[in-house]
Amino acid sequence: MKKYIRKSLALILLSAVLMTSLNTAAIAAPQVINQTVEKQNITSGVVLEKYNRFTTSGWIKSNVLRVDLSNENVKVDSLINKTNITKISTVKNLANASGALAAVNGSFFDMSSGDAYGPVMSSGEFDVAMTKNNTDLATFSLDDMNNALFTYWNTKVELITPSGERKAIAAYNRYTGYYNMNMYIVDSKWGQKTPGVTSTYPEWMEMVVENGVVKEFRENMPGTDIPKDGYVVMATFGQQKILTDNFKIGDPVDFDVTLNIDSDNMKMALTGGTLLVKDGNVVTNFTHLSTSAGTRAPRTAAGTTADGKTLLVVAVDGRTNTSIGMTQAELASYMKELGCAYAINFDGGGSTTMVARTAGTTSLSTINDPSDGFERGVSASLGIFSIAPKGPVDSLLVTAYENNVFVNTSRAFTVKGVDKYLNPVDINSDDIKWSVSGVTGTFKGNTLFPTSTGEAVVTATLGETVVGTCKINVLSNPVKLDLNVSKLNTQAGKTTTFAVKGTDKYGFSSSIHPSHIKWGVTGKVGTVDSNVFTAAEKGTGYVSAALAGVSAYCPVSIAQPGEKKVIEDFKSDSMKLDLSSRSVTATYSKASNSYKSAPYSAKLTYDFTKDVQNSRAAYINLPNGGYALDSTTSKLGLWVYSSAKKPVWIGAMVYDKKGNVYYKYFSKGITWTGWKYLEVSLEDIGTPSKITKVYAVEATKTKASGTLYFDDLTMYYSGYPAVAATKATTSTVPADPEYKNRTVAGSDSFTFSVFGQSQIYNAEKNKTQVTLLTSLANKIKNNFGASAVVGKADTLSVNTKVPFVSTTSGYKAIDKNGNRLVQLKTFKGNSMRLTDSNQWFWFKNQISSFTGNNLFIFLAISPDSFSDASEGALLKETLASYKKQNPDKNVWVFYYGTTNASHMQNGIKYISTAGFDSPGFSDKNTSAAKFVTVKTKGNTVTYQFNSFN
Repeated sequence: MKKYIRKSLALILLSAVLMTSLNTAAIAAPQVINQTVEKQNITSGVVLEKYNRFTTSGWIKSNVLRVDLSNENVKVDSLINKTNITKISTVKNLANASGALAAVNGSFFDMSSGDAYGPVMSSGEFDVAMTKNNTDLATFSLDDMNNALFTYWNTKVELITPSGERKAIAAYNRYTGYYNMNMYIVDSKWGQKTPGVTSTYPEWMEMVVENGVVKEFRENMPGTDIPKDGYVVMATFGQQKILTDNFKIGDPVDFDVTLNIDSDNMKMALTGGTLLVKDGNVVTNFTHLSTSAGTRAPRTAAGTTADGKTLLVVAVDGRTNTSIGMTQAELASYMKELGCAYAINFDGGGSTTMVARTAGTTSLSTINDPSDGFERGVSASLGIFSIAPKGPVDSLLVTAYENNVFVNTSRAFTVKGVDKYLNPVDINSDDIKWSVSGVTGTFKGNTLFPTSTGEAVVTATLGETVVGTCKINVLSNPVKLDLNVSKLNTQAGKTTTFAVKGTDKYGFSSSIHPSHIKWGVTGKVGTVDSNVFTAAEKGTGYVSAALAGVSAYCPVSIAQPGEKKVIEDFKSDSMKLDLSSRSVTATYSKASNSYKSAPYSAKLTYDFTKDVQNSRAAYINLPNGGYALDSTTSKLGLWVYSSAKKPVWIGAMVYDKKGNVYYKYFSKGITWTGWKYLEVSLEDIGTPSKITKVYAVEATKTKASGTLYFDDLTMYYSGYPAVAATKATTSTVPADPEYKNRTVAGSDSFTFSVFGQSQIYNAEKNKTQVTLLTSLANKIKNNFGASAVVGKADTLSVNTKVPFVSTTSGYKAIDKNGNRLVQLKTFKGNSMRLTDSNQWFWFKNQISSFTGNNLFIFLAISPDSFSDASEGALLKETLASYKKQNPDKNVWVFYYGTTNASHMQNGIKYISTAGFDSPGFSDKNTSAAKFVTVKTKGNTVTYQFNSFN
């Protein structure tokens, strides 16, 4: 019979579980600065929630599957490699093999053997079990009514003799090659063959059971095939006698797995580590500490709500720049925060993996970011299934690859059909009717051509009742175009695909379909078909893209072969010698007695007469780790002098842009005397990047010694002619309506200055700068209501005698006439959080509490230059969200930069100011230095870059 395991209630039920108290090295729980949550229905009864949490300690990403256990169309089960339990497999492979629509890694396991550390049950049958009173590893289980239980199991595996006696079995399907003086049982889930007699266990017996009957005794024999409808009992250390005394061929045999809980109706079980939450309380004394429990790492857990109706499966990323992970104690608190009354810790670290399908598909995707950079194989996983019948199409999922589109261009939409359980259903796209509300526009098939601006809703309809919608923003005409290639150095006949992104006057951007762009080429450098450019034989020019009176240009230079450059003339004193082995004797020095270009060459004296069974080499290391090669380098040249013919090869070590190394040989043997110019082709290297060594090697079993001279290592490449700039080929720079000079007055007006400074100026070394700053300080005292200095230095504020903000000091805010000036600090690690994490809470309060007209933010650096790119992006997103909620308010950001420039992005104006680092500034050209004058009246703000004169 196939189902040969009988699960029964143990005779003695334990009234309490021993809870061993273990120290839990804790890190103070970080405070949450910001959190975003994305929710997606996976199927009826299963929701995937993606949390991205910014905390005072860093970023924490987690993924949560909420499973409705009361939903009759959802099944939860353990996943294990059914053909070989000891063979680990990735979560995705386990899920795909079983048909699960989502899964997460489960049991802790022995990484050397692949064995799970605790019992595992799937589909109502045990897959793994061992005789043990578990006081450290808890088990999560579900019965056939989806009632969840989190407890510590006392497990017995027993062999039942024909007389009804019970004999202890150490484990079922958990034999790791080590024997603990007890018997083991394995079946076809464990593998195809038994281990058989070994030198470690020379006295070995296997009792083969098939269809519940003893079929064979195998004593001291090699391993045998495990029956598909049976199992094998393995014994040694005198345990063989138990088998021979109690069984004979043909006898009936069975075995039990008994527990300290009622397992008769149990359908799945997965053993993890400690309980994290029990009876609605966070566990503080863990019975099991996972590796690095007190440090932040990737974590996996599962838990249920107090009513038992919702299962939460959680994967927390860690050990990456985008997620620091959690301690085990933090994970326990997090499970409680998510709503768990009971929760268990599963294997974490590199094992933490969650996979799930996306709506409208059947394929699985890896949802989290495994810390090893790939999915690690695991012993067992927790799988979630949809057992709902496939029904007719119930709704449509409509998506666009971008949320923005420009007026009078187009955006295509995709549509998928799903049934009421979100299973994909094939539909005919020709049967879809498309419409749009909120803006005017027309459709051609699935493509919208909007003719007015605003927030729109696109609707797809199938038949009378099946619909799907998608929101999209229609932007006004772009004021700026950007090409994906800013400068093109190419070769004759090669093609380049261009893409265009536009930006509107408020700083909102969108890609533009090539069909709406007017493409052009100047200088006869090639042709452009739609957005694909093909280079001509030679020349320079531009590829142009234009739309709605706005143009963008990309300079194009076509490589001309025949260029060469001496990259090493061997005059350097910094070159060193490497030898391939101790059997090689060699010396290197500069030589002035023989050369091709004065006054030196490289002299290499070598002795390759020892250890002739192996190759012997002497390497000259080029200075500074080698020389960069032009990407078009086709060959290398080298002058080599030898006084005698030798069987020595002359080579170079070359790397491509991916870091692959190539050993290229100028010659395989010295067949000349005197100087000779050698060349080697690099045509087989896709993109040469660097040459690091030249060397001599004896690759045959021949003795050789002598002296070589090297000179003028030369690179042959294709040069790129310079592209002449003209007014006609200058990309459109959008006009800035706020850049103007005006006079403001009244109680609702305000004027302040902004100066960018990167270093300290003093009268001895920087007389010009100090004089100009004194002049500026006087102007500020007489004409401005406030002063601001952005950057990492400030020698101005102390002399202005007006309210000031300075990014060299702490964070603060100044309110004046409906304006709020917010000074932020980032001087530690180019980060607000690293400088002072409390600053974030203060900052968010400053913007949420502001009731005036104009909000000005001052930073030492651009948000794009934050050491934590995600933090910089969050700052920009926070301001953009505030602007969207308060469209009548102005939000401007000032920071130090190497240029004086401004741009709009998502409704926010960003202004960089360079101060004395402005391009062209010198003692003789002081007018190049600029500071910013900002004037406000009500909610109207203007500015200018002004010189000091």
